[in-house]
Amino acid sequence: MTLIKNIMLATITSLLISSCRFDISPWENDVNCDTLNLEANLEWLNLIEKRYKDKTDFSVAVIGDPQQYPGDLELTIKKINKINKVDFVLLLGDLTETGVEKEYEWTCKAVSHTSKPILSVIGNHDALAYGRVIWLDTIGPFDYSFTYKNTKFIAYNDNKYEFENVPDKEWIANEALISSDETRLHTIGMSHIEPWDVEPTLTDELKLMGFDQMLHAHNHKFAYWQKSSVELPHFITADTRDVKFGIMNITPDSISIEQCDPECVPILPVNR
Repeated sequence: MTLIKNIMLATITSLLISSCRFDISPWENDVNCDTLNLEANLEWLNLIEKRYKDKTDFSVAVIGDPQQYPGDLELTIKKINKINKVDFVLLLGDLTETGVEKEYEWTCKAVSHTSKPILSVIGNHDALAYGRVIWLDTIGPFDYSFTYKNTKFIAYNDNKYEFENVPDKEWIANEALISSDETRLHTIGMSHIEPWDVEPTLTDELKLMGFDQMLHAHNHKFAYWQKSSVELPHFITADTRDVKFGIMNITPDSISIEQCDPECVPILPVNR
């Protein structure tokens, strides 16, 4: 009887193990996530642009630092889904806290409810552990650009904690150039971290490159500022705790920002 019980126990255990997928290590980097893939989201955005080719005004949701609040990130995405004027979402870094596989998958699950394309920028926490490898394999390049309705968006890595020689100013300047056959209304930059105190002239350089608006996260609270001598506005969005985000409204002639906490109100940059 004992032998039969042992055989039955071994059989049941084998079946249970074979029916589940166990990670070999917490340091795996094979993330199961299509929702955040940059190429797929840009293709989706291109379809939206073609579908509404006669629409000149559009809005973009700006969110950041959801790493400790995946539940609130899901609520934020669901709230943004209901804002019809928003065409796509910019997720400005720190999708994870320690850059490991499970955290990326939690974020992916939270944003899987989106009804709009999501374009992401790497944050400093995203590059911890095997985060860099996961980002490149799952999401896409650290630096990239795209154009939507004659407005160019330039995303760049400026995470000086985890990377050397960032941001790549030469690449940024080349991307900001307007070609002779191009019609461009605005140039918008986005990175995880706002210009640092140790590099106080970066905002001056970005203005000279032709940028009209900058978007950031990292500080976990809202801010909107510009150097009075430069007048290049930098909007910093809060973390997603308790459903916080920003909205950027773009027309051929203007760019305006709303702060949503969770209700949205217009804000203006403060001179420094």
